[in-house]
Amino acid sequence: MNIAIPNYQILNFETESLVISDAGISKVHSRPILKALRQIQMSPALTKDELDEILADNGLNAASAFEFLEKIIPLTAAKELYFEKTIVVHSWEGTAGIEDLFRQELSGVVEFKDFSSDIVSSVAGFRCFVVLLCHSYDYEGLKEIHFDLAKKSPASAISVCWPMGGFFCIGQPYISEVGNPCHFCTVDRLIHNESVKRVKNNWASALAFCKNEHVDLPFKKLSLYQELVVIGAIIRNVKFFTENGVLRKYHDDVLCSSYVQLSDGRIFQESSSHWYICDCLEVRK
Repeated sequence: MNIAIPNYQILNFETESLVISDAGISKVHSRPILKALRQIQMSPALTKDELDEILADNGLNAASAFEFLEKIIPLTAAKELYFEKTIVVHSWEGTAGIEDLFRQELSGVVEFKDFSSDIVSSVAGFRCFVVLLCHSYDYEGLKEIHFDLAKKSPASAISVCWPMGGFFCIGQPYISEVGNPCHFCTVDRLIHNESVKRVKNNWASALAFCKNEHVDLPFKKLSLYQELVVIGAIIRNVKFFTENGVLRKYHDDVLCSSYVQLSDGRIFQESSSHWYICDCLEVRK
């Protein structure tokens, strides 16, 4: 059994220490218990065997010490993670070593693919969080991969991250089984609006042109600072959806896209809605 370790604080005084948690404030005099609490505090979750080992290593009776800990900190069974692994598909051409950054920051299983590899077979039989991280923007190639993944693994989430003029967009995780709006609900609506009436969106105009000409939409090189801000925001988004105990989650979180403003690093969020003729509505049928 995995045990979730809650947040708690230890305040040390000359004659005693206080442990402050959601269970309240408790006085603790035992040095072995305090030492064990400091070790336990370093992990977000432990198995029962690992916890017993820490208690025993500090000269404590594991059973009675565990019973005492349950009274002063609210130990609970860790919830099973929904996503079994994260797959990052990228064509990143920047300076930052993004694969090392993802490995360092994410605690679960992480795999890396490029857009030319067999991505669809990687999700077969798994519930995956798939990040499609674009540097240039290949509308047709991206759309084919996106909906092939959705059909092959409808329980997986697909988050498209792409450059958009002065912003870098971190798309909402589209889960075919859930039926929330997908990346192309946003993009195809922009293209349609551009075809009906010229709008003040240079990126939409360039995208519509490149789509009609069947060429990739280019993107200027980011500075190292901008790369780190963008990759950091993407990692934070992945952690939010794939790890326990990060922040409280709500049902409508899967509707929100984030936009990183490249000029100053500020992040904005915007809710997505279905585009009534988007292919994602056909995938569910």
